[in-house]
Formats: sequence, C-alpha cells, structure tokens
Amino acid sequence: MTRIDDLLKALDPAVTDADPNSPRAQADLRRILATETTPVRRRKRPASRIAAATGAIAATVTAVLVLTSALGGDRAFATWTATPTGLSADERADAANSCRKHQKSGSPEYRDQLSKATTAIAERRGVWTLVVLADQNGFGALCITDDSRHLFRSYFGSIGTTPAGDRPNPRGLTPISLGTGSIDDNNLSVAAGLAGADVATVTYTSPTRGKITATVNASQFALWLPGDDLTNANQAGVPVQVTYRDGTTATVTLRL
Repeated sequence: MTRIDDLLKALDPAVTDADPNSPRAQADLRRILATETTPVRRRKRPASRIAAATGAIAATVTAVLVLTSALGGDRAFATWTATPTGLSADERADAANSCRKHQKSGSPEYRDQLSKATTAIAERRGVWTLVVLADQNGFGALCITDDSRHLFRSYFGSIGTTPAGDRPNPRGLTPISLGTGSIDDNNLSVAAGLAGADVATVTYTSPTRGKITATVNASQFALWLPGDDLTNANQAGVPVQVTYRDGTTATVTLRL
C-alpha cells in the first residue's frame, strides 16, 4: 500500500466545508507535501500583448500562484458584473495611487506622465477594480485588479501615448487596449481607449455575457469581461454600440 493510500484512509469523510487553516488541514498538507510523488507539470501560457496602437502600448500581465483547488476555486470572476459601479472618493484615490505606483515600477520611462496624470476612470465590477490614468496629451495607463487580493498585488494593464494624429474625432473611438490576456491563470478580455467629445455611452454585446456597459469619462472609455471573447479583436475588429450626446446612435468597429 502506498503512502498516499495510507493518507487517504486517515482522512475523515467531509461533512462541512473544509477549513484550509485548521490544524488538521495544515498537518495533512505537510504530510502530503512530504510524500514523494510525480509532479504534474503545467504548460506555461505566453504573456499576451493586448495593446498595439501607434503609441506602442504593451499590456503587462503579472501572474500570482494561487492554491485554487485547496481553497475551493477562484470565485473572483463569479462576482463580475456587466454594468460597472463607482468608487467612493477614498477608494478612488487609493486605486489611482496603487495603479500609479505599480506602473511607475514597471514602466519607469513614463514616471513624469504618471505623476501628472489624473484619474479619468475608476470603476468596480464585483470585486474587480479598473483604473485609467490620463492626461490631455494622449497619455494613458490602465490597470485592472482583483481587489480581494489587495489593490494591484496582481494586475493587468497597459501604458503609453497616442500621437495627436491617431486620436479620435468628436464621434470616434480609438482603442488602445483591445484583446485577451491572462491574470492568475484566467482569461480576461479588454476594450479601452480614447473617446471623442460627443460620445455619451458605449456598449458591447458579448455572445457569452450579453450586453456590457463601458465606462465613458474624461475622453476615455473602458470595458472588460472574463473569458476570451476578444481574442482576435485586434485584427478582426469588434462591433460596439455608441450613443452620442445628441441622442443618435451608431455601430462602431473597434480595431487596432
């Protein structure tokens, strides 16, 4: 009989939700980890570049190892909502400061722009927070994080400057981040960028999630969803529905 068989026989039937921090669970974990077994190798997923407009904006993906099976699975994506909610003034300031700090660390060449950029968008979808820092000269930095893991300990984002010639007309949209990447080994699809002055609302109809409302503010727009809906959007394009301030509507195809 193997060591694993002995361990399994020693376990009581589960009658309640397991507490991974209990003395019994910790003792069992230590015994299992001490057992010689054949390791299971996981194929690495390449980091994704979701943003590649003229401003050469590359998405930064920072992964964190999570004991999802031991803790019952990652429930963060289950809290996601198609319509965003706002943040309080304190939450907005904390989220902006955290995004600024992490982007400065990862992209020191943008330190000056990050220091001067203001918070254009700060939204929440479930336990997730999205922040866009921007200025009036085409600079933008985007961060998305799972708040349950503390602000931007693990985050997904993009940063760069869009030249004046590529910025949208009053009724246009210029995507900066468009596509699918991964965070904590989960797919996440993003469409975000510059919005013309006449753009009031932007929505995307997902084949898997239904109608998704973007946040539009301070000449920026942003929406995201769990999954790989936008995997080929940077090449094939993705249609979104736009409502303008005069009440008229149009379908606009986002494409890098």
